[in-house]
Amino acid sequence: MEKPTARPIVGVLLTLLVALLVVGVMTFAGPCTDHDGQTEMSCLWASRAVIAAGVVTAILAIVRIFETDEGERRGLSLSCALLGFLMAALPGPVISLCADPSMHCNSVMRPFVLVVGIAIGVTGAVDLVKRLLAIRKLPR
Repeated sequence: MEKPTARPIVGVLLTLLVALLVVGVMTFAGPCTDHDGQTEMSCLWASRAVIAAGVVTAILAIVRIFETDEGERRGLSLSCALLGFLMAALPGPVISLCADPSMHCNSVMRPFVLVVGIAIGVTGAVDLVKRLLAIRKLPR
């Protein structure tokens, strides 16, 4: 019985996407500030939630690189997919941002997190579906 290949490509791709997300939110795509230089609290908490979920996803993606068991890989891919879609929904639908649509959190952070979070979710989901289909093709 031939097992699906255990290449770390998906784990590395997920790790790079999560690193891009976390570093982006900590630097150029961070929360907005008001006129006094203080960060709006809702924007700050949205960015912190994205960073926290990103750190957890990064740990799962790194474990995914070194894992050899197919069942564990499927579970890690599912977890990364779900966390990616959660991160995409954090700024805005889950944690409200500033009311001003021209602020940095609405014009930069929200679309950045949405795109990269969906990319993480889709990467994990495609890998999961690919691995589930490979199981069905194995002779029993």
